[in-house]
Amino acid sequence: MEDPEEPRGESPSAEEGHSSKHISLIRPHSAKGKKPSSRSSASSTPEPTVGGLRRPWSAHPKTRADVSKKKLVRDNLKRSHMRPPNRRQKPKDEETPAERNEDDTQVIGLECAGLDYKPQRYKVRDESADYEAHGEDTLDHGVNTLVSESSRFPGSPEHSWAMTQVKEKDARSETKKQHPSFETWIMPSPHDSEDYDTDLETDMLKKADKPIDPTGKTTYLDQCKRDGLIPVSYLSRHLGDRNLRMRHHYLGGLATKPVARALEFNTVTENLDLGDNYLEGDGAVYLCRMLKDNMFIVTLDISNNFIQSRGARAVASMLEVNTTLKTLSLSGNQLCDRDAQYFMEALKNNSSLTSLDLSNNEFGEAGGTYIAAALVGNESITDLDLSWNSLRNKGAEAIGKALSTNQVLEVLDVSWNGFGMPGCRGLQLGLRVNSKLRVLDISNNRINKNCAKELSLGLSKNFGLETLLMNLNALTDEGIETILKAVNQNQTLTYVSLQNCGEMNINISNYKRIQQMESEKDITILHGGLGGVQRYTPQTSVLKVLSKFLKEHKIDLEGALRQQDKDHSGSLQHEEVKLAFKEAGLRLTNRQIDTLVEEIDVTHSGSIKWEDILTGQVLTEYNKRKTSNAYKIAEVDQDTLFNNMKRRQLTVI
Repeated sequence: MEDPEEPRGESPSAEEGHSSKHISLIRPHSAKGKKPSSRSSASSTPEPTVGGLRRPWSAHPKTRADVSKKKLVRDNLKRSHMRPPNRRQKPKDEETPAERNEDDTQVIGLECAGLDYKPQRYKVRDESADYEAHGEDTLDHGVNTLVSESSRFPGSPEHSWAMTQVKEKDARSETKKQHPSFETWIMPSPHDSEDYDTDLETDMLKKADKPIDPTGKTTYLDQCKRDGLIPVSYLSRHLGDRNLRMRHHYLGGLATKPVARALEFNTVTENLDLGDNYLEGDGAVYLCRMLKDNMFIVTLDISNNFIQSRGARAVASMLEVNTTLKTLSLSGNQLCDRDAQYFMEALKNNSSLTSLDLSNNEFGEAGGTYIAAALVGNESITDLDLSWNSLRNKGAEAIGKALSTNQVLEVLDVSWNGFGMPGCRGLQLGLRVNSKLRVLDISNNRINKNCAKELSLGLSKNFGLETLLMNLNALTDEGIETILKAVNQNQTLTYVSLQNCGEMNINISNYKRIQQMESEKDITILHGGLGGVQRYTPQTSVLKVLSKFLKEHKIDLEGALRQQDKDHSGSLQHEEVKLAFKEAGLRLTNRQIDTLVEEIDVTHSGSIKWEDILTGQVLTEYNKRKTSNAYKIAEVDQDTLFNNMKRRQLTVI
């Protein structure tokens, strides 16, 4: 019976009487050396003691003789994947004593049980050389392979094992896909045949569940279904139209999302009019996101939709990205001075927009300052409508002064504002220098006789202005006389409107001066008349302008009308006719163009035969409907009018 383990606190004398086994039990737990056998401990020198205590065996200094002559094994070579495959692992109960002893010695490499030799040297085969010989490493774990020199001799177990590994690796390399070389890349694939179509577009069409819809109708219906909305039947029918005009349908902001989604894929629609649909800010955001991707829409009208500041920010962000939009109408959207600041930065960076309508909003003095700064930096806008706002004082003066720097703007409508004396002072400075402006509308701007004196200084020095509208200003007879003198000195004005300026009628002196100017110069002056004297009306005056324009620019107008008639039907909608007039160079305000198009649409069907415009037939039809004003359109071809009247008489007979 062995004695129980003695506690560590016993005396050294008691510790000497115990066997070597008990001595080894008091070694520190961290010591990992093997216990010395009784034979080795008896033959070795007595173990030294320090202070009467025996030192642990693991703390003895080892000599070279105590260390085994066998090669120490690295820990990573003990792993199972590093063992030679010809050594089968036997269960513990099947191992012989010799094999069990051999495991204790931890022989590595190709040293196998039952062989009389001991490997002397090992050669490390490089991974790159092995890859060049066999395509990749002979081991799957990415480590170097140990190969004994004895494996080179045929018939040896090592040689057979090595040959087996090479054959298995060759078989695996045949099944794996190798990296293609240039020769294999240019050679045709063995799977190629005429049965397979390699065209990408054809493959996309085959894989697509639905056919490509350039109008976006399918996308519109799908988006309405996802959002739980009822599709608008009018949109479903007209999404493929070139001119999509849908007003007064009360879409709302959420219902605009399917429309915008459909127009993202639409490649047909060029003119989009969604006026008075209560789109609000959300609807404007959806449309502006669409316009950042859509490159086919050139005209957008979202007037009277209450987009306010949120919509203004979205529009300004879109203008900095879009490069195809040419005409934009934001009339009646409750835009304020803060929103004008967004447009200032956007218009400085935009170079495609040519017509901008900001009428019927709430721009005031600060808003006018921001818009003036935009005009100074912009180089593309030729038509700007700022009517029906609150531009006055410094804002009005800034807009007038901007004309001295801007050399692109051709049509400026600032009617129904409060320019007064500051605005006229700014216009006087701008008109002195500017030579590009063609049309100026300053109707109903609190311009009195003193303002007329300030404005006349700029008009007399201006060279380029062709149309001047000053209706509904309290000029009185003295102010009218001042303006007429400045107009007489101007060499380019051909159309002046002074209706309802002060008194209902003009005095005799001003009337005679107007008659003399019209006889001496090629100019039309609208006025209040002289006590029952018949005068020109706005309708007849714009028709007279059209007749004169036909004589001078008929070829340009014909080219513009043909360009709008893309379906070769011979008929154009009102919006297309307006665009053709602007493209040909007919410079009138938006209200004047609207009046002109309505008058030449004889059938009131919304479409006009553009050849009738070129031949003057529309002017003849106007004379038939209003014979009392026939003599006033002096530029109508008298021969054409006489022939038409004669043909009508023959038809009646």
